[in-house]
Amino acid sequence: MRERYYTTVEHIDRYGRTIKEFTVYAELGKKPTIGDFTEAFRKAGLDVDISDFISMTFKPRKPENTPLKSLRIIRTLHDHTYNSSKSTKAIV
Repeated sequence: MRERYYTTVEHIDRYGRTIKEFTVYAELGKKPTIGDFTEAFRKAGLDVDISDFISMTFKPRKPENTPLKSLRIIRTLHDHTYNSSKSTKAIV
């Protein structure tokens, strides 16, 4: 079972700065880890590694192949309405 979090990220590339939102899934009863964030970014097509733990800044693994300069976590909010154990079967 997993819990869903919404995270707001500052996306800086060669063309400017934008604010984007990502969905992050963490284990039940735990807060998202750096691995959870990198997994969410990977699902979005961004290959990044953590570069600064204090400010939660991620940089691309191969900066010469991408216009992305960095991603910085601004905030993360827990989605209390999400329940991964909900069944899709109808109760008769």
